[in-house]
Amino acid sequence: MLSTGCSWLSLTWQGCRPGRGVRSTGRCLFKARRAHSIRIGNAVYFASSQRSNRIGLASPVVLETLGEGEIEIGEGCGLSACVLSSRESICLGAFVKVGANVKILDHDFHSLDWQARRTDADSGVIQSKAIVIEDDVFIGVNSLILKGVHIGRRSIIAAGSVVTRDVPEGEIWGGNPAKKLRDTV
Repeated sequence: MLSTGCSWLSLTWQGCRPGRGVRSTGRCLFKARRAHSIRIGNAVYFASSQRSNRIGLASPVVLETLGEGEIEIGEGCGLSACVLSSRESICLGAFVKVGANVKILDHDFHSLDWQARRTDADSGVIQSKAIVIEDDVFIGVNSLILKGVHIGRRSIIAAGSVVTRDVPEGEIWGGNPAKKLRDTV
């Protein structure tokens, strides 16, 4: 209950209103560059405590918006010790389940140009592209979802996958880079 209160206060102080029934366990870190840049639907659950999830949580839940970034999390989602970092847009539909230690990043943290990385101009040339994860998607533990990816409804991403391209609805993808394994049931 203390964690839920701290999460609610942190979001509210930054001008981001969580939905009804949002709960958290353990430490959650929220960094909203602008008011309303993080939007959380009703009945969302953030797990960052070994007591709430014993699968091997390596870090707290982290939601951060940089520049003009936005994060939207739909109703009934569950996220375990994951990182969502946005410079453009990350949108999770309803009832998305995000496994422990998953990273969802809609941008490169640094320029791909080695010369720009040597200067303060680095942040001005970082590439970003929106991520959309539709309803009822399950993302397995230790996966990485990279910029520009669109994951269709009811798809599953296998544990440890690196997703670099779009996943159609109703498919199971896995590997590095992720590829189609089969259709869902």
